[in-house]
Amino acid sequence: MYQPRLGPMSWLAGPAAGILFAASLLGFAAMRTDGYSHATKAVSELGAVGAPSATAFNILAFIVPGMLLVLFSLKLRSISRDKTGPYLLIASGASLALAGLAPAELDNYRATTTIWHLAGAMGSGAFWVGALLWLGPLLRDRFRQPAWGRITPWFGLFMLANIGWQIAFRATGLVLPGWGQRIGFSGYFIWFAVTGLLLWRERAEIPRP
Repeated sequence: MYQPRLGPMSWLAGPAAGILFAASLLGFAAMRTDGYSHATKAVSELGAVGAPSATAFNILAFIVPGMLLVLFSLKLRSISRDKTGPYLLIASGASLALAGLAPAELDNYRATTTIWHLAGAMGSGAFWVGALLWLGPLLRDRFRQPAWGRITPWFGLFMLANIGWQIAFRATGLVLPGWGQRIGFSGYFIWFAVTGLLLWRERAEIPRP
């Protein structure tokens, strides 16, 4: 099977994706003059059809970060014996990019682009949570990151918190929906950032398969 020639700097694609996403989210939200609020508005609204600078936001917040995560995951795949976790991460990054390639139409949830956007957004989280179950033992045993390997599967709680947050909003209205989504994204990108920095720091000691 083809193994891409990716150098140790590929690990830094993990933190770079998170930095670009956060900067885009905060920057484009700050430029809005229509009262956009992180507490009540979805991230996707910044890139929705008809939104100001939607194309730029989708490229910088979804497409490029998604491709950076694919690059990170390809690097992980290239030196891992068990490919399941890395392949799920590749699918997660590709799904994030898909969310940017198919901007949502906020007033038409049956539109093709909206359906693909939701599939990409939800798929990125679902594939990532699945990957965490495989990557915990991989990080612990092969890459000599015992503490981070034990913590890794627990990051799935960030996505569960987001789901629970949205359920609580719809059932009670006592929480603001935007924060739940941002909790999920925070866990997602923090995991990639920390993992990338750890593997980059230890890059000279990681054994070849």
